[in-house]
Amino acid sequence: MAGLSPAKAEFDRPWRDDTRALVIDAYEFNPINWREMTGDKRIAAFINKASDGLAPAWSCRGMSGDDEKLCKNRWWKYSVTQELYMTRREMAKTLGLKWGAYHLGRPGNPREQADHFIDFAKPEADELIALDIEDNDPTQWMSLAEAEEFARQIKIRLDRYPMLYTNGSTAAYIAQNKETYPLLSRLQLWYARYRDDLTGVFPEGHWDKYALWQFSSMHNCSKRACPYRVAGAKEDIDVNVASMNVEDLRKAWPFDGLVAPEPEPLPDAGALIAKVGEEARGAVAAIGQDVAALVKPNGAQAGGETVPGTLAAAYGPATHALIDPLKLLTETALEEKKTAEHPAPILSAVTQGAKTEPAPPADRPVAGPAQAIGTIGQLREEMQAVREILSDEKVEGDTTMTTPAASTAPVKGAELKSRILELMKAAETAVEGVPGDKPVEEKKPEERAELSAPRGGWTILSSFAASERRVATAFRATR
Repeated sequence: MAGLSPAKAEFDRPWRDDTRALVIDAYEFNPINWREMTGDKRIAAFINKASDGLAPAWSCRGMSGDDEKLCKNRWWKYSVTQELYMTRREMAKTLGLKWGAYHLGRPGNPREQADHFIDFAKPEADELIALDIEDNDPTQWMSLAEAEEFARQIKIRLDRYPMLYTNGSTAAYIAQNKETYPLLSRLQLWYARYRDDLTGVFPEGHWDKYALWQFSSMHNCSKRACPYRVAGAKEDIDVNVASMNVEDLRKAWPFDGLVAPEPEPLPDAGALIAKVGEEARGAVAAIGQDVAALVKPNGAQAGGETVPGTLAAAYGPATHALIDPLKLLTETALEEKKTAEHPAPILSAVTQGAKTEPAPPADRPVAGPAQAIGTIGQLREEMQAVREILSDEKVEGDTTMTTPAASTAPVKGAELKSRILELMKAAETAVEGVPGDKPVEEKKPEERAELSAPRGGWTILSSFAASERRVATAFRATR
């Protein structure tokens, strides 16, 4: 083994390497002498068959004759097999071996089989669990699609995945159809193949290596010849070699993780650079043609032929006058300075004209009769806008009292209400003849009544339409 390469040693009779760990797997009819078997220090673990297919019928009531006998026989076999399994587990662990269990997959509900397996084996966290798919034949064994569901149910119940036991042809089929079996193809592989060398037959393109390789069984072991004889067991015992030594196997046990997916192939660096360069040259040429078409002056003459591979070839022939970058920057700076000296006015949300800051109440000019008329006219226009908001339709109104400053642009309800209140206060001040900078004296009760009456201070609004008066009254009531 010393002269073999690592890859060759992995597949060419690795059990001959006395540093490789060995694992024994058995079923209920394999007799075991534990004292003799554990004398071989290369044997690090023992895997025993647990459940087989679906659980037997829960009850035999209502049956008779052969059906009743068969039902009872199944329950007897189930009980004896489980008792033997539990006894072997205690014995193996007591002797320092790692323990594992496998389920023999049969046709039938895969989720129920997974539950059956867990209920039968009662696996602990440090115990290996495996699904045995003997062959890719759904008429006799669990199908590969069902095996996917089995593995998912195990994950749901135990929060870990089982190992996959299968033969060479089935493993190769799964590797070739990994898109169809995305979970099954990533389970740790327990590979069954009874030949001396796996070179060229192991599905290396998918699984980098096997976790366990079952290389000896009743198929290739007899009294005359056997790849590896196990003390304390007969020739029909199954023997497996690990891809590691005993110490590393104990660390890797129970192999409940997933195999990493294949990495994406790295692109060829030279081809990638050439492709990007070609795309960049094409993009630069297209931009150059667009710029030339935009700035081409009348009467510009096309230049002569260009030399391939030069900058001129990338941008295309010169079909426009030369552009002075310094001139463009100067013009841009002058335009920005002009804009800064004369900034665009901020528009009012109400009038859509230049916005001006309102003067404090003490600085406002005294409202005269002419100003009151203009203010009231503007108020009428804005109340028409209110009616349009309330009725969602255009209201034709009298425009004889409108002023140039009035605007019919739509405004928000809250802004309009605030504006109308301001205009109403101005109108009231104008009608009463009280200067805006003079404090308003407390009125007598009869004066307040006079102002609140329809013919008082608001008599000037009597020319409004009924809807206008309702709007004015509403705004007055909510001031």
